[in-house]
Amino acid sequence: MFAEERQSKIYEIIYQQQTVKVTELSRLLDISEATIRRDLDEMQLQNKIIRTHGGAMLAYSVGRPINSAELMAKDVELKHRIASVAYEHIKDHDTLLLDSSSTVYELARLIASEQRANLRIITTSLLVVQALANCKSYKVMIIGGEINYSHNTVEGYVASNAIKQIRVDKSFMGINGVDENFGFSTPRYEDAEIKTQMVNSAVESFVLADHTKFNKVYLVKVEAPVTCLITDTQISGFPYETINDDLEIIFADKYQIPQP
Repeated sequence: MFAEERQSKIYEIIYQQQTVKVTELSRLLDISEATIRRDLDEMQLQNKIIRTHGGAMLAYSVGRPINSAELMAKDVELKHRIASVAYEHIKDHDTLLLDSSSTVYELARLIASEQRANLRIITTSLLVVQALANCKSYKVMIIGGEINYSHNTVEGYVASNAIKQIRVDKSFMGINGVDENFGFSTPRYEDAEIKTQMVNSAVESFVLADHTKFNKVYLVKVEAPVTCLITDTQISGFPYETINDDLEIIFADKYQIPQP
């Protein structure tokens, strides 16, 4: 097991239990206590956890994983506003790649209106497939792989490798954290791998993130050259230019959506 994957699993356990002993982590993950200690020391240097006597606890400044149901019910108006701007960047005959985030699900619901011609949509999301189920004029494909029922998504090596072998016009994905130093991040190693491949497989890549995602750091960095970030409003003092080189920033509250 690679260090990144180990640390992702360690992080999820610490989140679930809030505080955990090295001996317990060693037992749950079948990894030596020495390796667990090294991982915890590294994670503490990255401000992701706090070391305690004989174990670790969650760092309060670090975000936590949230399941699909929680995400869908949260900040719906903000997500719809961002999704509406993202929809304006979709053109006739585009091939799209959509992830399983809640904001991208809102985008899928707009796509379902079938106001664009001859779209091809590829997704890792079970919910996006449901949203597009009646779109007979579009070609819809779901990526193969292991199903994560908590997040209604397909992930793992098979999914990541499948995405690596395709080329699309535009990819759209959500993100858990946006930080001026750490960039885009997510709590789960598997999710970060999928998002990285989505960016690399697209001519243009879009991250959809409302203002509540800013100034948050999660366990795994998404290391890929995102083209455009769409957010709802500008946060005073946030240095957007430090996130990625040549990253276009669009603020939904300043964006004029053409009237039909």
